[in-house]
Amino acid sequence: MQSGVTHAVSIKKILPETIIYCFIGENLENEVVKEDVLKIIFKNGREQVFNASGIIAKGSNYEYPQMKVNEGAILPFAFVFDSVVTDEEGVEAQEFYYNNLMRKPERNTISYQNPETTQRRLRSAGISSAAQYQDYQMSDIAKILGVGVVVTGKITVDYRSTTTNSYGSTTVKVDSKKKKGKVYSSDYSTSKEEFDTKVLFRIYDKDGKKIVDVTRRPFMATTRNNYITALNYLMKRTPYYVK
Repeated sequence: MQSGVTHAVSIKKILPETIIYCFIGENLENEVVKEDVLKIIFKNGREQVFNASGIIAKGSNYEYPQMKVNEGAILPFAFVFDSVVTDEEGVEAQEFYYNNLMRKPERNTISYQNPETTQRRLRSAGISSAAQYQDYQMSDIAKILGVGVVVTGKITVDYRSTTTNSYGSTTVKVDSKKKKGKVYSSDYSTSKEEFDTKVLFRIYDKDGKKIVDVTRRPFMATTRNNYITALNYLMKRTPYYVK
């Protein structure tokens, strides 16, 4: 607490202005305003620090950027491959989405923040992985980034199977003079991997209101990055893109 008192509690919800918690061993929910909280130390050792005004930040000196209501930011996607979280591929998905938007910028009805700027501001606010998004209201993240639109999502890829097909052919060549023939044969095989891919795609405004909430599964996913077809499809159907 800001007063210096420490409590062992179970955090239930972190709301824009308050925190809902229960004392250990109790079910009664309590509520405290963020202005009274110095920081939360989670079981895994991660710290979530609040400044004197109760707004989430890495430290009390964090400076929030000017809000640009007509600018959007794409968060690094949560990415899970065969039940293993891979943040690097989530960043790759973020950069793919942004670069795809920039291919025809005239079709965007808003501008978009460079992914490097988004990543830097998230790190400065103490957010180093997509798993931490759930600890924040999207209105808080919009304020951290200084944007009016937040694009986020989760990509789940599971290996399904590998299909192998074998082929063979036989060719007979005849020498008309010697009246003899030779038989040639060849064999080859092809392998094809298949994946179950699911893309959860969401867009929020600066107040945390959900604008888009859709799930798409690419058909016949044969590579682990087949999610890009789904992101491309979804990008062209947001309220901020004109075909």
